[in-house]
Amino acid sequence: MKGWNRLVWGLVEQIPAGRVMGYGHVAAALGHPGRARQVGWALAALPRDTTVPWQRVIRSSGSLAFQGTPERAMLQRARLQAEGVEFQGDGVDMARYGWLPGDG
Repeated sequence: MKGWNRLVWGLVEQIPAGRVMGYGHVAAALGHPGRARQVGWALAALPRDTTVPWQRVIRSSGSLAFQGTPERAMLQRARLQAEGVEFQGDGVDMARYGWLPGDG
């Protein structure tokens, strides 16, 4: 799993500030469509002092995935807003803020 974690972390580090990817998009970009949940596990395994911008990975619908943990959702939202990402209700416009490798 550590190899997978490093792949996920490496891709997430490439997401530009102010842009987001869905968990499933990360998995697909790594050649493993259908492993969205494993992307979440990899991000959950990040060390506390990480510089990997985990906040840039959200649900492909544009919503945040921390519904059971309000503090984490508030932190993720605040970090994204600090990068210029605007929310419409509880979600992000993926057409506007979504990013895929090769988008530039």
